[in-house]
Amino acid sequence: MIINVLNITFNNEIKPHEVPMFRGAIINALDEKLVLFHNHNDDNSLRYSYPLIQYKTIRGKATIVCIGEGTQAIGEFFASGNFNVMIGERSEQLILERVAPRRFNVQVWEQVFRYRLRRWIPLNGANYKKYLECESLADKCLLLENILKGNILSMGKGLGINFSKEVKCSITELQDPYQVTIKGIKIMCFNIDFSSNVSLPSNIGLGKHASLNHGIVFPINKQDSNNN
Repeated sequence: MIINVLNITFNNEIKPHEVPMFRGAIINALDEKLVLFHNHNDDNSLRYSYPLIQYKTIRGKATIVCIGEGTQAIGEFFASGNFNVMIGERSEQLILERVAPRRFNVQVWEQVFRYRLRRWIPLNGANYKKYLECESLADKCLLLENILKGNILSMGKGLGINFSKEVKCSITELQDPYQVTIKGIKIMCFNIDFSSNVSLPSNIGLGKHASLNHGIVFPINKQDSNNN
């Protein structure tokens, strides 16, 4: 299925821990609080679907990745004309560096694609316990591969994509996990390389907190001009 993807890069440097503040700055700049920007419904319940507007730091620069309907919704931010924002206690004037619109075919192929996945958060309470109970590295990889497959299927569902064939994932490199702190809670994070028969756009997020600089996909091959 062909989807629209829009990468918006600002000439403003932010650190990973500042990405939630960057998100808050964009939301506060809007005249109307639109659900795709913050993934909360009017009754303050969570919008349990793949995030279509994602906030990141790519090569140290503040970046917004818009997908599908998000590519249209982002126009509300630019229409506001409010580029003087607060990132934490720091005042910033957002300076647009690059806007890169693309149409990307997300589907299952006969060939295999290779990716890097950075700052990936795959584990919730239930599968965290399963991960700790794994007796071998192979068992851990199998568990993580199944979770990754689920992440890709969830992304597809959120974009209205029904994969015509089985989605396959294989972890080719698994680095030691490390901890990140989100809202005062320490969470296990992974950097992995993997292969899949699904074509994925660069810079999109997979897994938990995909809208906030986690689970960022970087193609390894020449599939995409934004390799990292």
